[in-house]
Amino acid sequence: MRAIVVDRWMEPKDLAVREAPEPKLLAGHLGVEVKAAGCNFFDILMVQGRYQVRPPFPFIPGAELAGVVREVGPDVAGFAVGDRVLASVPLGAFAERVVFPAKAAWKMPAAMSFEQGAALPIVYPTSYAALVFRAHLAPGENLLVHAAAGGVGLAAVQ
Repeated sequence: MRAIVVDRWMEPKDLAVREAPEPKLLAGHLGVEVKAAGCNFFDILMVQGRYQVRPPFPFIPGAELAGVVREVGPDVAGFAVGDRVLASVPLGAFAERVVFPAKAAWKMPAAMSFEQGAALPIVYPTSYAALVFRAHLAPGENLLVHAAAGGVGLAAVQ
């Protein structure tokens, strides 16, 4: 399987696609063929070793993805091979295939593209949590978004 594999702290320009072991399906998990993956600021920090989480080497970065279910593990209900899903995972989205807990996946609407699906699982909940739970934004209030060009800022504007 092809993936971006981090075997040392590096700059994003040094990332490269290479061969990686196939992930093994576990009970309660889905095996998904990744069609699109989101790249967030923390992904960049993680490969540089500057994020609060520092996975052991080697690791495959990437936390947002959209794809097609290719395997359904034991003890999984509500998903079938062929389902289009989006998910937030701790690691592994920058690969052709990934295995993760089924509870991290949502079925995608038929009209949603894989690229759109991969942009949702982290930035939109982050923006929502910031506006609703931290800022306590109420209907009728004004909001200034300083970073509307990034994923979370764009979600806030929408």
